Amino acid sequence: MSLIFIEETHQYFLDGERLPSVSEIKEPLTDFSMVKPEVLERASRFGSACHSMVELYLADQLDYATLDEALYGPLEAFQKFLAEVRPFENEAGVIIDVKSRKYDRVADPVQLAAYHQLWIENRSREPLIEQRMVSTKYRYAGTPDIIIPPKTGDIILDHRILFLGQDGKYRYTAAYDHNAWPMFGRLLTDYHRKFETDLMIQAWRNR
Repeated sequence: MSLIFIEETHQYFLDGERLPSVSEIKEPLTDFSMVKPEVLERASRFGSACHSMVELYLADQLDYATLDEALYGPLEAFQKFLAEVRPFENEAGVIIDVKSRKYDRVADPVQLAAYHQLWIENRSREPLIEQRMVSTKYRYAGTPDIIIPPKTGDIILDHRILFLGQDGKYRYTAAYDHNAWPMFGRLLTDYHRKFETDLMIQAWRNR
């Protein structure tokens, strides 16, 4: 089994089969129609930069000399978070998604529930940082930011959104919702149904 991730298009392929990402599946939960495309693009680039910064910092590979000034605040916030919360000492385990924007109560619990299922199918007793994973059972893929497994047990009920502000402050918001996984399942079913329908339409046109 070979999982390939195409960075430019943010697409996952499992043995040649295109699988939807968690981000794609939860798209119907968000509406950015009122936001200018250039604003969305800037926010996306900044969010990606924050994720890269966190990943490099945790791997002790962050080059401070080349760090963009816009990331000074988020870095300070992340350092405070590590010192005050000490997430890697969490005995019960925790799934953390790092954000450069505040908690979204509609979409975020669904995203974390999807990541939880990925961990269940790809279980590890070691912390996972930006680990690409696939659900062969439900046919989707994703890259959770941080998963700290529980010392004992097979579930992680502590799901969190970590907002890193440019003011050097952080917010660590609980995002577990027992209804989030059923919602993701419905969205995933709709995604696969539409994908199959689109293939049928294309085949019908080309017959």
